[in-house]
Amino acid sequence: MTVGPSVPDFDLLGDECRRDPSAAFAAARDESWIVRTVRGYEVITYAACRELSVDRRLDSVGPSYYRDLGASGEIMWYATQASLPMIEEPRHARIRKALQYGFTRPRIEGLRPRMREIAARLLDRLTDRDPFDLVGDFTDIYPIEVLCALMGVPEADIARFRGWTVDLGLLAKFPLQPHMARIDAAIRGLREYLGELIERRRAEPGDDFVSTVIAAQRETGTLTPDELCGALLNLLFAGHDTTRYQFGSAIQLLVEHGLWSRLRAAPEAIPAAVEESMRLEPSLHVLLRQAVEDVEYAGLTIPAGTALILNTFAANRDPAMFADPDRFDLRRVDAGRHLTFGVGGHMCLGHLLARTEMSEALRLFLDRFPGLALAGEPAVPAGLSAMSGAERIPMTVGSGLG
Repeated sequence: MTVGPSVPDFDLLGDECRRDPSAAFAAARDESWIVRTVRGYEVITYAACRELSVDRRLDSVGPSYYRDLGASGEIMWYATQASLPMIEEPRHARIRKALQYGFTRPRIEGLRPRMREIAARLLDRLTDRDPFDLVGDFTDIYPIEVLCALMGVPEADIARFRGWTVDLGLLAKFPLQPHMARIDAAIRGLREYLGELIERRRAEPGDDFVSTVIAAQRETGTLTPDELCGALLNLLFAGHDTTRYQFGSAIQLLVEHGLWSRLRAAPEAIPAAVEESMRLEPSLHVLLRQAVEDVEYAGLTIPAGTALILNTFAANRDPAMFADPDRFDLRRVDAGRHLTFGVGGHMCLGHLLARTEMSEALRLFLDRFPGLALAGEPAVPAGLSAMSGAERIPMTVGSGLG
């Protein structure tokens, strides 16, 4: 059968999905590995998402995704020059190869003291704020400062573009039209700033991500000015907005599931807690692919040109892969096999950075706030988005400071 009428419908906007998306996807998964939603064809089982994400018959979705949404010229520049997950082969591999030089394990490990310094300074500011907003007072600031330390961006410049990186998160909204003016302004501002930064690093190289990627092009092949600027823009966007949501979610989940004290008593489980939070509540829960030829899979024919949405939220809660998938389990040995960062040649280049900075920050939170508790209902934006997370999480130090 050809993908189309044979694929069951799934109402992403319906009351059932709004109330309990995990249960809604579980019911749909019992019927089919693929469903049709308002966004298109969505793959919802772990096995299918993992296999199709590395299937060579599928490629990046390309700029057509945003073109079909009536995107502006600035957004189309982003789709063709900056969004690595949307850039097709062989450009994808060429750009990715250059960027890998900046994400080495020694470089990330060398940032740990700086991560702790940034997190400690932000937590010091919370000692006289009770309750406080986990997002506004910490997660909105911490990842962008870590990124700037990686990139060699002066701390004084952070305020200049922090709002732009947040506004780029609106690229995940559906529909796109109501948010286009803010997105356009963010892209223009970041392009101007990053163009200046690249020229400074060409003239005066340093021991930082930007200088490393510029130098790496002697080995990997030259990136165009737009590709280099776009790669840095995407790094700021992907490394800020996703991590600010993900870390806020990790703290919230640990508190809600009554695991805060247990993790504090066993800090060696911090990396496992980070992995389990990313499995259970991924901040970015869709990966986009497009068939470059007719694909036969699980009894269906996916015609060339068909776009697929690999729904990692649904896949990460598939009981065929993860036992008791709705439970936050600090002892889950396979939590790191979640699909939140993707797999294979499209795996997120910044996965080690994100894992490391969240682990370092979580360790300090556990040490400083032994009685941390929610102080109100988290504020989650309404509407359909490929990115998920609270914009405000009120918290209290509870029984005091550590």
